[in-house]
Amino acid sequence: MKQKRILCINDISSMGKCSLSVALPIISSLGIEAVVLPTALLSAHTVFSGYTFSDQTEEMKKILNHFDSMGEKFDCIYTGYLGSVKQVDIVSDFIDNHPESIVITDPVMGDNGKLYSGFGCDYPSAVEKLCKRSDIILPNLTEACLLTKTPYIAKNIDSDYLAKVMDGLSKISKKSVVTGVKEGKDISVYIGEGKGKYCLSSKSPLIDRQFHGTGDTFASAFAGFFTLGLSLEQSAKNATEFTQMCIEHTNNDKDSQWYGLRFEECLHHLYDMKRDASNN
Repeated sequence: MKQKRILCINDISSMGKCSLSVALPIISSLGIEAVVLPTALLSAHTVFSGYTFSDQTEEMKKILNHFDSMGEKFDCIYTGYLGSVKQVDIVSDFIDNHPESIVITDPVMGDNGKLYSGFGCDYPSAVEKLCKRSDIILPNLTEACLLTKTPYIAKNIDSDYLAKVMDGLSKISKKSVVTGVKEGKDISVYIGEGKGKYCLSSKSPLIDRQFHGTGDTFASAFAGFFTLGLSLEQSAKNATEFTQMCIEHTNNDKDSQWYGLRFEECLHHLYDMKRDASNN
């Protein structure tokens, strides 16, 4: 059987566990070839002060052109952090030329109700155009609100509000998975499959502590499982289970807060989850 292949488009930091530093080992642990395309090179992720940053926009174009010159194909194109409208356009053009690929977009642009610093007010509209080219989008609640132009609510979320957000996303992408929905003492993941249809995928206990790289961990695991042929719902459930496992493991180590999830010691569970899925 031919090995599956995912093109992972994201930034990478030398220090800190996020983005490509997370995607490569997670996807590889599922037996999938991870081809990486860095959008930026950082000395450490952005929680640390004084980090260096090298934009890779021009190299991205050269690398993608080289892939095309070799006739390379990908089972999935999975995008994360894109640092500018220009990078969004480069990736969108590449996707247009690769209709054979599943496109999974994590529209990385905000959290806690705010657009990340460094992005202009035109950025959400550019990302929306990329999402419309995608088979599945994986926004957190903030990003879902930015995409649908819905006011952000952090807590006491009711069904009418959630239905409005999910209906707005259904007009952008046929399938969506929304993470980071805080509901009482839990944090929930919802999946939508178009025409306003949505359902609760999973709930996990809310740990009152910030963990860096959780979105990247979830999105990478989801992309891997979906590329292997699991359903939207099962891929989301498996990704949630794995991410929660990593969070609980990290929560026991108070010194690791700024570096990111201690996912490495949980990677073997991905093999077990893949095996269980193959047996069902």
